Amino acid sequence: MMLKINYPAPDFIVNDIWGNNVQLSSLKGKKVLLTFYRHVGCPVNHLRFLELQKMGDFFKKNNLVIMAVYESCVENLQLYSKDERFHAQLIANPEFDLYEKYHVEHDTLKFLFSMYKGVFSKVQAGKKLLKHQFEQEGHHNLLGAEFLIDENGLLSKAWYNQYLGDQMAIKDIVDFAS
Repeated sequence: MMLKINYPAPDFIVNDIWGNNVQLSSLKGKKVLLTFYRHVGCPVNHLRFLELQKMGDFFKKNNLVIMAVYESCVENLQLYSKDERFHAQLIANPEFDLYEKYHVEHDTLKFLFSMYKGVFSKVQAGKKLLKHQFEQEGHHNLLGAEFLIDENGLLSKAWYNQYLGDQMAIKDIVDFAS
């Protein structure tokens, strides 16, 4: 069951990878991009994460908070972000409960469909940019999702990936933040 727009985003309280308490409902008054990624070593997700981070100054200026949820453990996410200044708050969720709360899919057929949607070029490009190698963590067939949450805590847009590398258009995120 996919979440519907104009309804409250499911609230949660977690710690980010540095132990800071993060509660979604405490961000009312700010716009939020909540992203659900595969494990931290996925080159396709790495490519997308870097694409969003390049726009970090724009997002800061426009008061857009980015929360990036990974299936990976805290230690791997800390290594991933070592010596980096990411705008996003990184959240480790190997327990997968946030994914379930937001109904993020893992589907083998859709995952395999990625082969026909140009995923190989994204894998190669993402691999070149990874600074560390990580073992796969979590579900091998996780697709991911992205959610835009407005200042009132309502879902403005819910994007459920239909294949690996299928993400919300950057233009939609920029328009939302502006």
